[in-house]
Amino acid sequence: MDKRRNIAGTAFVLAVAAATLWVVFRGRDWGEVWAALGRARAGWLAFGAALAGCFIALEALGTCLILRTLGRPTPMAHCLGFSAAGFYFSSITPSATGGQPAQVFYMARRGVPAALGTLDMLLLTVSYQAAAVLLALAAWLFRPGIVPALGVGLGVLLLWSGSVNLLLTAGAAAFLFRPKAARRMGLWVIRLGERLHLLRDPARIREKLEAHLAEYRRGSELLGRRWWLFVLVMGVTVGQLLCQYLIPWTVYRALGLSGAGALQIAATQALVSLAVGALPIPGAVGASEAAFLTAYRNTFGAPLAPAAMVLCRGLSFYLPLAVTGASTALLHLRTRPKSS
Repeated sequence: MDKRRNIAGTAFVLAVAAATLWVVFRGRDWGEVWAALGRARAGWLAFGAALAGCFIALEALGTCLILRTLGRPTPMAHCLGFSAAGFYFSSITPSATGGQPAQVFYMARRGVPAALGTLDMLLLTVSYQAAAVLLALAAWLFRPGIVPALGVGLGVLLLWSGSVNLLLTAGAAAFLFRPKAARRMGLWVIRLGERLHLLRDPARIREKLEAHLAEYRRGSELLGRRWWLFVLVMGVTVGQLLCQYLIPWTVYRALGLSGAGALQIAATQALVSLAVGALPIPGAVGASEAAFLTAYRNTFGAPLAPAAMVLCRGLSFYLPLAVTGASTALLHLRTRPKSS
């Protein structure tokens, strides 16, 4: 992986986060914000941090289940490393485009064929996108009062992101269960690279692609016969997303508030996460903070909303970003190819 690009991505996320905080807190009474942060109950914040850890661990569990079904049983510790790398690279690249290639990369370093790693990522993508849309739809159906409270801007983003998610889900499912589509795409990329004179040995690359696709095809056919695996992974993914959606509720309780239930706050977060998820911004930084202040202004109240936003984003994004960044650096060193 390109070290300079990773550092630049992380620096960009932190710079945008700093600019966002400056805009949010400009003209506010910092003493009031610090007082609110100081009053937060440590036990509830620890619960929120544990939920963030469960978010990553449940994706790792999904990977373990898929790889075992594909005939490549992998220790949970290794799957945790893949999941952490996915979170980190998703957070520092636009539209989370770097997460899945990074996971396939580190799987290959651990001996998992790239074809099977790709199948794992496609199945997780289908499950994740489908679960996000289904949970947002459930929030809209069973808590209809939330959508008007989001305002016009977030409402438009919600429709846009929901449509994008459905298209991505359909595309990923097509590649997952239609190996011929994956082969056509791969050959098209090779032909394009050949025309642009970017490939030194197209024939060798084509040969390697066919070998990968043969294994990909076998894995795809196996997944097609094990339909129950998709149901199982969907259940794990729903649990994973609920862990993330409940973090604002732990912050709500940490600030000593009551009145709004866990389901109400989780339903709001399901809609907010879907609304900002398709934006081409690393980690949706800036957009997530602004969306939080809009969606939760009545839940937390104007005086506490900024402090709540800092705690919620800290627990759900910035703390995991730091932990997974360190974990990924360690994984990179441990799986570095030995020089002969």
